[in-house]
Amino acid sequence: MSKRKEGMSKNRKRFSVTLTTAYVEAMEGLVDVGVYLDLQDVFRDALRQLFRSHRIEPFLQKVSNDASVG
Repeated sequence: MSKRKEGMSKNRKRFSVTLTTAYVEAMEGLVDVGVYLDLQDVFRDALRQLFRSHRIEPFLQKVSNDASVG
């Protein structure tokens, strides 16, 4: 295994998700109109918002920093 792949595997984990057609079409629609670059971005942003709403670190710190800037 290359060093790059080894480093990625330590920091990331792959998941498989089964979604209904309605979810898939809605997510693809967001990508199609340019809200997101790809489906991975949709998932990542959804997870960030979920963690922030539950005040889970490290995303809570980012929200606090963003609020102090504006």
